[in-house]
Amino acid sequence: MLHKSVCRNLFFQYTPSSVSRVFIILVLCSLCLASCQEKRLNRFEREAREFTMRNCPKQIDPVTTLDSLVFHNDGSLTYSYYYNVVLTEEQLQNFKSQITDIEERTLRALRANIDLRPIKDAGLIIEYIYLDAADGHQIAKLRYTKDQYQ
Repeated sequence: MLHKSVCRNLFFQYTPSSVSRVFIILVLCSLCLASCQEKRLNRFEREAREFTMRNCPKQIDPVTTLDSLVFHNDGSLTYSYYYNVVLTEEQLQNFKSQITDIEERTLRALRANIDLRPIKDAGLIIEYIYLDAADGHQIAKLRYTKDQYQ
Protein backbone atom coordinates (compact mmCIF):
# COMPACT_ATOMS: atom_id res chain seq x y z
CA MET A 1 0.00 0.00 0.00
CA LEU A 2 1.26 3.45 -0.92
CA HIS A 3 1.97 5.91 1.79
CA LYS A 4 -0.40 8.92 1.93
CA SER A 5 2.34 11.43 1.14
CA VAL A 6 3.34 9.46 -1.98
CA CYS A 7 -0.27 9.46 -3.18
CA ARG A 8 -0.53 13.18 -2.55
CA ASN A 9 2.66 13.81 -4.50
CA LEU A 10 1.59 11.61 -7.42
CA PHE A 11 -1.93 12.92 -7.87
CA PHE A 12 -2.14 16.38 -6.35
CA GLN A 13 0.86 18.34 -7.57
CA TYR A 14 -0.94 21.08 -9.42
CA THR A 15 0.80 24.36 -9.90
CA PRO A 16 -0.81 27.37 -11.53
CA SER A 17 1.22 26.79 -14.70
CA SER A 18 0.22 23.12 -14.96
CA VAL A 19 -3.45 23.99 -14.52
CA SER A 20 -3.24 26.61 -17.24
CA ARG A 21 -1.52 24.10 -19.57
CA VAL A 22 -4.32 21.60 -18.97
CA PHE A 23 -6.90 24.30 -19.62
CA ILE A 24 -5.22 25.34 -22.88
CA ILE A 25 -5.04 21.70 -24.03
CA LEU A 26 -8.76 21.22 -23.28
CA VAL A 27 -9.67 24.38 -25.19
CA LEU A 28 -7.57 23.31 -28.20
CA CYS A 29 -9.14 19.84 -28.20
CA SER A 30 -12.62 21.36 -28.06
CA LEU A 31 -11.85 23.67 -30.97
CA CYS A 32 -10.45 20.77 -32.98
CA LEU A 33 -13.55 18.66 -32.39
CA ALA A 34 -15.85 21.57 -33.27
CA SER A 35 -13.85 22.13 -36.45
CA CYS A 36 -14.18 18.48 -37.46
CA GLN A 37 -17.93 18.58 -36.81
CA GLU A 38 -18.26 21.71 -38.95
CA LYS A 39 -16.33 20.09 -41.79
CA ARG A 40 -18.60 17.05 -41.63
CA LEU A 41 -21.72 19.23 -41.67
CA ASN A 42 -20.35 21.16 -44.66
CA ARG A 43 -19.75 17.84 -46.40
CA PHE A 44 -23.36 16.76 -45.79
CA GLU A 45 -24.58 20.05 -47.25
CA ARG A 46 -22.33 19.73 -50.31
CA GLU A 47 -23.30 16.09 -50.90
CA ALA A 48 -27.02 16.91 -50.71
CA ARG A 49 -26.57 19.73 -53.21
CA GLU A 50 -24.56 17.49 -55.56
CA PHE A 51 -27.12 14.68 -55.26
CA THR A 52 -29.86 17.10 -56.26
CA MET A 53 -27.90 18.41 -59.25
CA ARG A 54 -27.05 14.88 -60.47
CA ASN A 55 -30.26 13.00 -59.72
CA CYS A 56 -33.20 15.38 -59.61
CA PRO A 57 -35.84 15.45 -60.78
CA LYS A 58 -36.13 11.67 -60.68
CA GLN A 59 -39.33 9.80 -61.46
CA ILE A 60 -39.88 7.29 -58.66
CA ASP A 61 -43.20 5.90 -59.87
CA PRO A 62 -45.99 7.15 -62.18
CA VAL A 63 -47.20 9.71 -59.61
CA THR A 64 -44.08 10.51 -57.56
CA THR A 65 -41.01 12.56 -58.50
CA LEU A 66 -38.02 13.19 -56.25
CA ASP A 67 -37.53 16.94 -56.57
CA SER A 68 -34.54 17.58 -54.28
CA LEU A 69 -32.50 16.62 -51.26
CA VAL A 70 -31.68 19.38 -48.79
CA PHE A 71 -29.47 19.32 -45.71
CA HIS A 72 -30.70 21.81 -43.11
CA ASN A 73 -27.66 23.00 -41.16
CA ASP A 74 -29.76 25.36 -39.06
CA GLY A 75 -29.57 23.56 -35.76
CA SER A 76 -32.11 20.89 -36.72
CA LEU A 77 -29.49 18.88 -38.67
CA THR A 78 -32.06 17.38 -40.99
CA TYR A 79 -31.77 15.61 -44.34
CA SER A 80 -34.99 16.35 -46.24
CA TYR A 81 -36.11 14.53 -49.36
CA TYR A 82 -38.73 16.57 -51.24
CA TYR A 83 -41.16 14.69 -53.46
CA ASN A 84 -43.79 16.08 -55.82
CA VAL A 85 -46.84 13.89 -56.29
CA VAL A 86 -49.61 14.08 -58.86
CA LEU A 87 -52.72 12.60 -57.29
CA THR A 88 -56.41 12.67 -58.02
CA GLU A 89 -58.64 13.53 -55.08
CA GLU A 90 -59.45 9.84 -54.65
CA GLN A 91 -55.74 8.87 -54.69
CA LEU A 92 -54.98 11.64 -52.19
CA GLN A 93 -57.60 10.33 -49.76
CA ASN A 94 -56.27 6.80 -50.21
CA PHE A 95 -52.71 8.02 -49.54
CA LYS A 96 -53.79 9.81 -46.37
CA SER A 97 -55.73 6.79 -45.13
CA GLN A 98 -52.63 4.60 -45.50
CA ILE A 99 -50.13 7.03 -43.97
CA THR A 100 -49.44 4.86 -40.90
CA ASP A 101 -48.59 1.88 -43.10
CA ILE A 102 -46.47 4.12 -45.36
CA GLU A 103 -44.57 5.47 -42.33
CA GLU A 104 -43.80 1.94 -41.10
CA ARG A 105 -42.65 0.71 -44.53
CA THR A 106 -40.50 3.81 -45.00
CA LEU A 107 -38.89 3.31 -41.59
CA ARG A 108 -38.09 -0.33 -42.40
CA ALA A 109 -36.53 0.73 -45.70
CA LEU A 110 -34.57 3.48 -43.95
CA ARG A 111 -33.18 1.04 -41.40
CA ALA A 112 -32.04 -1.30 -44.20
CA ASN A 113 -30.53 1.45 -46.38
CA ILE A 114 -26.74 1.14 -46.17
CA ASP A 115 -26.19 4.12 -48.50
CA LEU A 116 -27.38 6.41 -45.70
CA ARG A 117 -25.00 4.99 -43.13
CA PRO A 118 -22.87 8.17 -42.76
CA ILE A 119 -26.05 10.19 -42.25
CA LYS A 120 -27.45 7.72 -39.74
CA ASP A 121 -24.11 7.39 -37.91
CA ALA A 122 -24.08 11.18 -37.52
CA GLY A 123 -27.52 10.98 -35.89
CA LEU A 124 -29.20 13.33 -38.35
CA ILE A 125 -32.95 13.59 -38.66
CA ILE A 126 -34.16 12.16 -41.97
CA GLU A 127 -37.45 13.34 -43.39
CA TYR A 128 -39.52 12.73 -46.48
CA ILE A 129 -41.78 15.59 -47.51
CA TYR A 130 -44.53 15.01 -50.07
CA LEU A 131 -45.86 18.06 -51.88
CA ASP A 132 -48.84 18.33 -54.22
CA ALA A 133 -47.37 18.97 -57.67
CA ALA A 134 -50.39 21.08 -58.62
CA ASP A 135 -50.21 23.73 -55.90
CA GLY A 136 -47.13 22.89 -53.79
CA HIS A 137 -48.94 22.36 -50.51
CA GLN A 138 -47.62 19.70 -48.17
CA ILE A 139 -49.48 16.41 -48.28
CA ALA A 140 -47.35 14.47 -45.78
CA LYS A 141 -44.14 14.72 -43.80
CA LEU A 142 -42.44 11.57 -42.54
CA ARG A 143 -39.75 12.43 -39.99
CA TYR A 144 -37.37 9.93 -38.40
CA THR A 145 -34.86 10.49 -35.60
CA LYS A 146 -31.80 8.45 -34.70
CA ASP A 147 -33.76 6.67 -31.97
CA GLN A 148 -36.27 5.49 -34.55
CA TYR A 149 -34.04 4.32 -37.39
CA GLN A 150 -31.24 2.65 -35.41
